[in-house]
Amino acid sequence: MKKIIFYNILIFFILIFSFEITLRLFFNITPQGVSKDIIDENSSKPRFHKPNLKKGKAFGKNVYTDENGFRISKKWELKKSDKNNKENIYFVGGSVTFGNGVDQSETFSGILNTRFKNINVHNASMIGSNIENNFYIIKNKIDNQNLKKIYINFSLDDISSSENILPILNGENTEKSSKDNFLKRLREIPFLYKINVFVRSKSVIYTWIKGFIFNAELRYYTYEYEMFKKQKNLDYLEQNMDMLKAYNNEISNKITFLIIPYSYQIKGKNCQSEDLAEKIIERELIERKFKFFKIKDLFCKIDKRNKIFLNQDPSHLSKFGHKILADFLENDLK
Repeated sequence: MKKIIFYNILIFFILIFSFEITLRLFFNITPQGVSKDIIDENSSKPRFHKPNLKKGKAFGKNVYTDENGFRISKKWELKKSDKNNKENIYFVGGSVTFGNGVDQSETFSGILNTRFKNINVHNASMIGSNIENNFYIIKNKIDNQNLKKIYINFSLDDISSSENILPILNGENTEKSSKDNFLKRLREIPFLYKINVFVRSKSVIYTWIKGFIFNAELRYYTYEYEMFKKQKNLDYLEQNMDMLKAYNNEISNKITFLIIPYSYQIKGKNCQSEDLAEKIIERELIERKFKFFKIKDLFCKIDKRNKIFLNQDPSHLSKFGHKILADFLENDLK
């Protein structure tokens, strides 16, 4: 009897392990979570990553940074000869631009850094960054010497106040929902909260089940979309856009915005219409005469749209999605 129980337990764990490996290898699902050692706790404006990082982890991928705290590949180095005489391109944004779930070499900034031999391409993004933090990254972390261009990703969650960055920086649960009061109550129980943070950072089965049951794609999109209906958020947006505009004038209009959509925004008939958030973002950029690219139009032309984002992830691009964007930006830079 004991042997039967033992074998049944063994078979169960073998099946779980096999399913975990299958989801990781063939279904493009990554664990979720950010290790606390990534963040420089001494930084304030901007909040940023630790410099010279060699042991961080984000969404199951190792994270390395250079002396500035910019994300780099493990084997990365600036182009060896006369690096200070080369032009520099910087990508600024949150976790989408940072490349959660893929290695730096597979992000659009990493791909472009490989393709352009005579230009240094930097991933100056910060996990959890918003529009205010992006401004301070540009102002305080980016050297204007030999500056060619700065790309800023404008994501749906960028108009949340900077106080909302802190939970993300500390590796805490970043799920949001305006409707799921039951889930919110569960997350307020310290023991269950800690279990959730630990398991989601280790298991893709957990990510898959949770995303499937609670429809993460729609839930995350709906929460961020509702933020654009609150006047305090719109005031916050305008204030920071004005600061960016003033600084863009100082650096001879070298800022270009990328409006990278959430996965829900390129789903089905959503490609044929603009939602309120899209209209507001475009209006603010046009009023300040920023150059921008609406990446939703690019993604909606792709036949395999379901491959652009990580599976059961509403916002982070897959290797396929990063390559599509890199191809597009390569043409812009040429």
